[in-house]
Amino acid sequence: MGLAVGGVGGWLVQAFPDISSNLIAAAIGGVLVWSATNARRRLRLLRARRFWRALGGRRPFIVLGAHDFGPHRRWARAGVVGMGDIGALVEIEAQLRKLGFAGKIAESKQLSPRDLSSDLVLIGGPVANAVTRTMLAKLNGVISYAFADDPDHEAAVVHDLRSGRVLAPQYDEAGYPVSDHALIIRTPNPLAPDKAEIVIVAGCWEHGTAAAAEKLGDRKFLRRLKKLKHFEVSVETTVVNGAHYSTKVVEIREISAE
Repeated sequence: MGLAVGGVGGWLVQAFPDISSNLIAAAIGGVLVWSATNARRRLRLLRARRFWRALGGRRPFIVLGAHDFGPHRRWARAGVVGMGDIGALVEIEAQLRKLGFAGKIAESKQLSPRDLSSDLVLIGGPVANAVTRTMLAKLNGVISYAFADDPDHEAAVVHDLRSGRVLAPQYDEAGYPVSDHALIIRTPNPLAPDKAEIVIVAGCWEHGTAAAAEKLGDRKFLRRLKKLKHFEVSVETTVVNGAHYSTKVVEIREISAE
């Protein structure tokens, strides 16, 4: 019995250095993993904060459009907002809140002339959002992308004014979109260029709008924008059963100050 106890004790004495080494190695590994994860998180937040700092610090209006379906408006007199646009609103509001900023949510028809000269985050294209339509008209000649009517569908297409190329959603046999295009634009507010900025996230359909909003939280995307103050970006996303996937950047173009 004594020999058994002694044997166990001797084994513990001999094994203790190995056990200690393993515990120390595990602790160091855990600290390194935590440090790397924390560093990546801080870098991601730093890039996001760099993007939103000016607008977020001034509490911008986050502006939704509301579709008006003519005689059907009686069912929703305030207008109808697409689920993709609501998703974009939730995404942008969450990004701002994570960084300690806040926005003021408003519907496009609620903004006063004074509000229009403020910092604005515009959700939805010119068909859905009247303020987006106004600002894109004011930016004519400044930006190199534009929305145009799609004669075959109740939506829009993106027109590349430089190349003449048309970036159009694709549809299945039933007429539902299976891909969508969108624009992300950041410029001085054309109604108050010296004191305010606007960010536009706008798709041909609401799927593109939601995808564009999510891109603003993508660290790799933000890294590509770090040297650009004002820019326009075209993105494309795949649509499956009404949800968007695999959003990719088609092109990033700087908007030069004049």
